[in-house]
Order: sequence, then structure tokens, then C-alpha cells
Amino acid sequence: MPKAHRNFRHWSRLGVLCLAMSSVAGCSKKKAAAGDSIAIDQPHPPDSIPGATPLATLERTGCYGECPVYRLTVNTDGSVVYVGTRWVKVLGRHEYKLSEAQLSDLESAFERANFMLLHDYDHVESTDDDWAHVSFQHGGRTKRVRHYHGDNAAPPALSALEDEFDRVTDSGRFVGVPAASGGSVAIPIPSSSAPSVLDSARPVPGKPSTSAKPSETAGPPDDTQADPDNHP
Repeated sequence: MPKAHRNFRHWSRLGVLCLAMSSVAGCSKKKAAAGDSIAIDQPHPPDSIPGATPLATLERTGCYGECPVYRLTVNTDGSVVYVGTRWVKVLGRHEYKLSEAQLSDLESAFERANFMLLHDYDHVESTDDDWAHVSFQHGGRTKRVRHYHGDNAAPPALSALEDEFDRVTDSGRFVGVPAASGGSVAIPIPSSSAPSVLDSARPVPGKPSTSAKPSETAGPPDDTQADPDNHP
């Protein structure tokens, strides 16, 4: 076989090989990009109740310290799912229910904050603050806002909304932080006669309170482990 013909076949094989490697690399990049589009405030599997429609959510992430890490999902029927992950009084997933008045208060809080007109406030001016991710469904549209508490451009109304969310849902009994004054008591969902984690956390008359310290309750309760240093 002439030398020129052998060289042509050699370089042709190299060209086909390079083309194949480029195609594989391109596919890998497409797959990675799809995974990168998943935000931290997307729904988590433990937060859903079969047949229930989410109305509003609040997720607080960690900081470079002992900031509580937990999620609250409020559904249109008043049912609530709390998932505590780290630095909270009650770890794990718990369901309870709000009254119609509490549900109305929560919706009014979003209206007062003009939530549907807000945008993300995620400018990191310092690196040791926590995040809050809030969502609300209204008129068939779901609005999500990412709020970094170190972003000085965020309006005070957004932080007030987040605090009102905690107050209305009475999350303080799970998180270990007292709710704001005037907060109403949530109505628990009837469950089995077996004592729950909340029952053991409630004070008993005549018996000293033995609430756990944050360092004794730190740890992931489910498959979705939150990183206290996780800044999106």
C-alpha cells in the first residue's frame, strides 16, 4: 500500500476519534447544565401531603453559626408540614393544621408585603448570614423569592413577612424560638394515641422543663441534609 494512502487512513481514523470524543463531551455538558438549574427552594419530597395543594412555603437555611435550618409548607386546606434539619428544638417531619383565621392571616401577610411584585435579593455583601426562601401561590401562579439576609437592598417588608409566617404557623414550638407576641395557637392534626416528639417537648405541670440545647439536636432528620454553610 502506498505510503500516502496509509497516512490518509491514519489521519482519517484520528479525525473520527476526535469527533466522537467531542460529541461525548458535549452530551456531558448538557446533562450537567440540567442539574445546575435545580434551586435550593424547589419542593422537597418530605414536604408534600397526598392530595394537598401548596399555598405558601418558607425555608430557612444555615449560616456560619447555629442558625435554625427548617422548612414550612402550608397547603390551601390549612395543613402544614414542618421539617426540621439542624439547630432546632424538634428534628424531623411533623404535620399539623391551621385554623381558617390563621390561613386568612397568612394570605393577608403576603398581600401587605406586595409579595408578587418582589424579586430575589441575593447580593452577598457578607458571608456569614442566612437565607430565607419564600413562595406563594396566587391566581394560578407560583412566585418564589430568595432572600439573603446580608443583602441591604432587601425591603424590610420581606423580613417582616418571613417573621409573620413563623408567627402565624407557630413554628417557634418546633424551632425553639418564641413566637412573636399575639401569635395564635395552631390546631394539631389528630393522630394516634402514641406520644409524639412534640408531646415530649411540652412542659408538664409541676415538672421542671428539660428542653434540649441546640447542640444536642443538631443533625439531619431525613434524606435531604441541609448544609449550615450552604449559600446558593
